[in-house]
Amino acid sequence: MSPAIGVGANTALRDARVLTARLVQAAGGLPLAEALHAYEEEMIGYGFDAVRESAARGHNLVGQDPLPSTGV
Repeated sequence: MSPAIGVGANTALRDARVLTARLVQAAGGLPLAEALHAYEEEMIGYGFDAVRESAARGHNLVGQDPLPSTGV
């Protein structure tokens, strides 16, 4: 992720918080595969948003190459 908006470490900390919450649910009886799937669904949403925003800012601020469109 481009450092253009400084969210890499914050996103990693958010990942850790969300994953911890899902693992606690698994420890409480939710099937592990279901807990991990819920984590992935949530993480993909905010993670891709952060990458896209960072790439756009990097392009606007310092002329970084924009991300190719992947349809995600």
